[in-house]
This record gives sequence, structure tokens and C-alpha cells, in this order.
Amino acid sequence: MTHVPTEQTINTALIGLSRSFLQYVAESWPWVDADDRSIEEQLQVLAARQRQDVGDLVELLMDRDWAIDFGTYPTEYTDLHFISLTSLFEWLSTGQSQIADLLKSTQQELQEAGDGEAAGIVETVALRQNDLAQAMKELQQELADSVAH
Repeated sequence: MTHVPTEQTINTALIGLSRSFLQYVAESWPWVDADDRSIEEQLQVLAARQRQDVGDLVELLMDRDWAIDFGTYPTEYTDLHFISLTSLFEWLSTGQSQIADLLKSTQQELQEAGDGEAAGIVETVALRQNDLAQAMKELQQELADSVAH
């Protein structure tokens, strides 16, 4: 059974996750001094967790024989190569908020369309992304504490 409208909705959420600011940062990590290497490593772990959620959406679309579009990164990201880690976290936080909003609206749209399977998967992804956002806030606080000392 093919749900053309819902597959497009799922693919839009997939693009939001796969081309998030966190994924961009993971692919083009800025230079940091040795003291901040652990922050880089922890953000890479968070990016990997996000890629697992991308994989869940890809699997759902593949099961439905949907031609997957991964989209492209927004061009404004290219202006952010020379920012401080503090500013980087502000952008990451904004990006995660946008993902939360996107996943919430996606889940609602899928439920309204009667696609309970996809709505359940998106709900699970949304919960994990909320956990990821919380981990990111903790990492941001760790950075702030280290700068203060």
C-alpha cells in the first residue's frame, strides 16, 4: 500500500534531519584547541545518534519503495566556518528546535492522514531527538563551565 502524500511528508522530515546543522558541523568540524577535543568527540557521538534516526526514516521509505531525496545543506551554513564554539552551540540549539517543530508537525500530519505506522516511527525519532537536544544543552553547559574556569 503506497501513501504518496505521507511518504513526501516523511521525506521532508528526513531532509530536516539529514541536513541539520548538527550534521553539517559533524562533516566540517571547526578547528578547536586540544582542551576542547572532548566536546568535538561528544558532538560527533550526538551526530551519529541523529544519523541513526535518519536511517530509521530511510528504512521506512525504502520499505515503501519511495525514491528518497536527502536534500542539500542550507547555503547559510557556509558562512559559519569561523565561529566560536559558544556561537556554534547557539546555532545547534536553534537547529534542534527547528527539528523538534518539524517532527511534531510531521507526526500530526501523518496521524491526520491515517498513517499510524509512520506516525509511531516519527514519534520515536522525535523523542530521541529531544534527548539529543538535552544532551547538547548539557554539553553547552560543560563548555560554559570550562570557559569560566
